[in-house]
Amino acid sequence: MSSTEVDTMMSKIESYVEKYNIDDEGKAEMLSLFNQSLIEISQGILNTKNVSSKSSGKQKVSVYKKFKSKKAEEYAEEHGLSMDDFDMDEISKKDVEIKVREISKNKKSVNGASSSSDQKEKTVVVKKDRVICCGINKKGEACKATGTIRPDGAKKKYCFRHAEDYRTFECDSDSSEDSDKEEEKELELELE
Repeated sequence: MSSTEVDTMMSKIESYVEKYNIDDEGKAEMLSLFNQSLIEISQGILNTKNVSSKSSGKQKVSVYKKFKSKKAEEYAEEHGLSMDDFDMDEISKKDVEIKVREISKNKKSVNGASSSSDQKEKTVVVKKDRVICCGINKKGEACKATGTIRPDGAKKKYCFRHAEDYRTFECDSDSSEDSDKEEEKELELELE
């Protein structure tokens, strides 16, 4: 509190004391109770919120975690990440990308270590083809991102940026859709 705020508070207390004719002993007791209450409230706040110290030595009270942008939130959701997976309070898209790289790097190292011990067992690994997003970017070119989301009612897969507006990229007379369905049925029959 600044000195002007303290002076304002003291003048309010003085006017209260005069209004109700409180003697000096009552005034001292009231100030003591007021100060003790402020201390207890401050301690309660510090105990309920996470307090982290910065490198400059100042302390800041941690606020609730949140994503910096809608794109960061959608990107995290697309990769199955939640706010609990991050240490920082404000999560940017770059933070999500770094976390995704770490996770994929850890999976590769775990798979690499276990593959040497499991060489005796042969398993059939079905590698899924990479599906490209069927959206169109602002330049009018085809989106090059991986299509991971198929919204309800959509015929094709889209990246998180184009998934919301998938209706603008699809039409009822998609001739490629029929041939895709026929190919899928043929593959299912071959697998059986």
